[in-house]
Amino acid sequence: MSPAKKQRIGISGTGRRGTELYSTLTAAGADACAVCDVDADRLEQFARETGTKSTYTEYEAMLDDAKLDAVVVASPILHHAPQCVTALERDLHVLSEVPAAVSLEQSRKLVDACQNSKGTYMIGENLLFSRNTMHVREMVKRGWFGDLYYAEGEYLHDLKLLIDQTAWRRQWQAGIAGITYGTHALGPIMLWMDGDRVSRVCSESSGSHCHDSDGEAYAQDTAVMLCKTDRGALIKIRLDLVSERPNCVNRHQLQGTEGVFDSGCCPEGGSGQIWLRRLGAQARWFDLDTVGEECIPDVWRDPDEAVKNGGHCGADTIMARDFLRAIRGEPVTVAGIHEAMTMTLPGLMSQASVAQGGVWLDVPDSRQWPGDKTEPQLQMVLFRNILNAPPQLEIPPGYELRCFHDTDEAAYLTLMAKAGFTGFTHDTVVENCRVALPDGFFVIIHRETDCMVATAIAGHLPTDLHPQGGMFHFVAADPAHSGRGLGKAVSAVVLARLIGVGYRDIYLCTDDFRLPAIKIYLDLGFEPFHFHPGMKERWQKVFTALRRRP
Repeated sequence: MSPAKKQRIGISGTGRRGTELYSTLTAAGADACAVCDVDADRLEQFARETGTKSTYTEYEAMLDDAKLDAVVVASPILHHAPQCVTALERDLHVLSEVPAAVSLEQSRKLVDACQNSKGTYMIGENLLFSRNTMHVREMVKRGWFGDLYYAEGEYLHDLKLLIDQTAWRRQWQAGIAGITYGTHALGPIMLWMDGDRVSRVCSESSGSHCHDSDGEAYAQDTAVMLCKTDRGALIKIRLDLVSERPNCVNRHQLQGTEGVFDSGCCPEGGSGQIWLRRLGAQARWFDLDTVGEECIPDVWRDPDEAVKNGGHCGADTIMARDFLRAIRGEPVTVAGIHEAMTMTLPGLMSQASVAQGGVWLDVPDSRQWPGDKTEPQLQMVLFRNILNAPPQLEIPPGYELRCFHDTDEAAYLTLMAKAGFTGFTHDTVVENCRVALPDGFFVIIHRETDCMVATAIAGHLPTDLHPQGGMFHFVAADPAHSGRGLGKAVSAVVLARLIGVGYRDIYLCTDDFRLPAIKIYLDLGFEPFHFHPGMKERWQKVFTALRRRP
């Protein structure tokens, strides 16, 4: 593509971030010629204020009709990956807001789409382009920090007002325990630790002390995630979106054998402090702006007016220009698909870790995913003797067992997110209702709060391995009600339902890291089903982690 030609870009989402990126890309020389939003009123207002002629309420219609070179995905975070995949399948270039995905399944599909597309994917993590991040990165590349072995990243931003006004934020940012919005904290660190990757994480939250405007508690106040990298470095990430506190949005620290950087609790655009052994034997702080002038990138050495006035202290402008160069085929971007996964996947696994009591969990490596040949889930089958003696149903005091109602969808999606099943949507609920036996979709309600706290499904889902099989499906319990036997109770009623209608082959699928759930399944009488190469080794690791004999 000729540099003189303006790239035609479509914007998905006309909220605050979509509006900012529209203005930034237009100022950078792009032709932001089409916009899409499901909210027709907001779309009309956006078009009126910007003069945009091509507006769409259907995303695919914009991609097919607007003759685009690229699309900016600034829609709610649950739509980031699906909309990027749809664009990449049309060989369009993509700039995606953060995080890249909200589930492992979405992540895999996004990686596959990038590998099979002629389009360029870029994650819109603007902190990668901030002055401090780029300045420190150049020092790291020159070896001034020595061997990197520790880092901290914090994103502490009181967003209660915005969260309460936006349903998707209430669910996906403040309705799940763990690191739900972690790329601002982790992104710069992984840029500095270039070539390294978070290989395992553990995470815990501080509990719920803050409430929304309706008086309902947020899933957490603060979450902390510890990370170990392939090279052995330790990273601590903290997220807090709801605690009332003085402004200190982004804070980073980097420690190496030859130096340390600490951004401190300075306002956006502040400098931070640094010490390097090369500056002298005495360990004392220096202002970052006074150190390593030769390491300041050219774009920050003498920034033009667009950078000076750009969003997020100019980082948005530099990111937009980088994206436009990437569209032209210039190998300049520092934020491709694998960098996006390096920043996104640890947060997803942290949510699973919190749901399981803070256990250490492995983080998948997107570079080793074998395309569509994904490793199958573990399977378990019910031990035959149990068919004649199903477990007894015992509902703890203060709780009520009933079947799922059509009006339960929102509560069900909230529960599944709390239990670590990210990425569930209306379509997931429809599919679960389809496979459930009549009166086989169970939920447990906490009477005092009327909240849904546990669920499981007795399903009819025959497969080649289980042609007459009944499926023990999607067992979940609210971590806030752990220790009350809710998972075992709802599991018992599902088994009773399956056995009662005559199933003799009862099976379930699960993930290696869901150790508390696997323990319940073993106690109920399920046993491993070895149907694929490598299953024996995977189960051996599970039993070792559970400290049980196979």
